[in-house]
Amino acid sequence: MLSQRSLEAFREVMRTGSVSGAAEELLISQPAVSRLIRELEERLDLRLFTRHGGRIVATPAAHEFWLEVERSFTGLKHIERAAEQIKRGQRTTLSIAAAPAFAQAALPQAVAELHRLRPDFKAEFFSMTTLPVVRQVALRQCQVGFGIPTQHKSEIDVVRTGALPYRFIAPAGHFLREKAAIEIDDLSGLDFVGFVDSTMTGRNFDRRFARMRRPPVVKMRSYLSIVIAALVRRGLGVGLVDPFTAEEHERSGGIVRPLIAEERFEYSVIKPLGEKLSPECEALVEIFEGLAEAHRH
Repeated sequence: MLSQRSLEAFREVMRTGSVSGAAEELLISQPAVSRLIRELEERLDLRLFTRHGGRIVATPAAHEFWLEVERSFTGLKHIERAAEQIKRGQRTTLSIAAAPAFAQAALPQAVAELHRLRPDFKAEFFSMTTLPVVRQVALRQCQVGFGIPTQHKSEIDVVRTGALPYRFIAPAGHFLREKAAIEIDDLSGLDFVGFVDSTMTGRNFDRRFARMRRPPVVKMRSYLSIVIAALVRRGLGVGLVDPFTAEEHERSGGIVRPLIAEERFEYSVIKPLGEKLSPECEALVEIFEGLAEAHRH
């Protein structure tokens, strides 16, 4: 029988791209993670990772095993749909994988702009967490991916990287609307809607709040920025989100202010290793970068 702990270790190594990252997430030592991975390899009789210059690289077998775990993202229905589209001559010209923060606001806007410029443009759009984004692109099931920075650079090519300031969001009428910009100390004691600690944003701000004498009171947590914004608009607290989500929040009647903080919302755009971006992909990336540039400051 497979050990639950060894599966957890495998999951975190695949998710973080390193043994050290997995050890940090699981709160165990790096040797313990390595031992759990060896046990899993022996039980499965599969080589899951190889070492290159002090770094571990997932083998094709590891990718296949991970896909079984993430079956809901790829599944047979997707393959069947692709085959049907090919048969009808309707295969999409561009398949996009995107983490939720990009799929909810920025990319629909970028895709709409690209469609306006190229009316014949077609796309297939998948929203998923960051590691499945890497998997989809590494396995060439998507031509371009948008997510947070990844350590899996031996499996994909990084096209662009960037960092944007976070934004403070609040419900309509909140007293902090009088301030032109918000500092972390302004959040002291306030009800707060945050990200779960499995996200980079959640971990970053949890560490920041831990250094405060009087941190905000985390009332609710979510993985999705769009859910956080929805809870904030309903008066359950204030929040800190990426600028794309903040823009949508403001359109929906919420309050948005610049956040004065060192933390940044980091992102990367990736493509399959060694492949050239199609003209449609290049155009989409350029439009996205234009949208990101508007939020740099």
